[in-house]
Amino acid sequence: MRVVHHLWILRDIIGGSSVLNLVNTVSGWNNDPEDWLPDISSFLVWARMCGLLDETEQNAAARHASTSPAAAERVLASVKELRFALRGLIDAVEHRRLAQPTDLSVIDEWRRRLAISERILVDRNKIDFIISRNVSALELPGLRVTVAALSLLKDFPTARIRTCAARDCGWKFLDQSKNRSRRWCDMAVCGNLAKAKHYRARNKQPDIRVN
Repeated sequence: MRVVHHLWILRDIIGGSSVLNLVNTVSGWNNDPEDWLPDISSFLVWARMCGLLDETEQNAAARHASTSPAAAERVLASVKELRFALRGLIDAVEHRRLAQPTDLSVIDEWRRRLAISERILVDRNKIDFIISRNVSALELPGLRVTVAALSLLKDFPTARIRTCAARDCGWKFLDQSKNRSRRWCDMAVCGNLAKAKHYRARNKQPDIRVN
């Protein structure tokens, strides 16, 4: 897998869930994949764009990363491990295959981490679980993705999970169209490329051989 310094734009955030957005930080899953999270700085930009960090948290995480680069590298490596595990598990459920024990083990480890990091909040007779303020801002994106992942997996939207129809893409998204007919991660990118290829193939002139 090639590491690429990608310039994140809002158009890249198409998953409809932070879980799928994390999976989609690899481009071209099916052919010559590229890792779009080359370093902690890129990861924090992505996390901010996905709504996993606010501006204050992003700045705090960046400061922590600059003073503790080894800790930042460990966080990034761990989140990437979660990314691959989520991709594997979602792919297995989507295509009715057996889940890999290694994927389940990674996700379960993040579930335990989340449980340790949470505290109970009672507000007006409503009980909730929130991530403690003592948790490093560097850890927040992974923990928040885990919260979203546990919710997604508990009530898995099988009928709405889609993989982009482009053969060289592999991005996943929640199909929120009324008739569940969305095929592309982004019509303006993969959709138009596929249509252009189809048009060229259909209109290709046959070879004329002169004997």
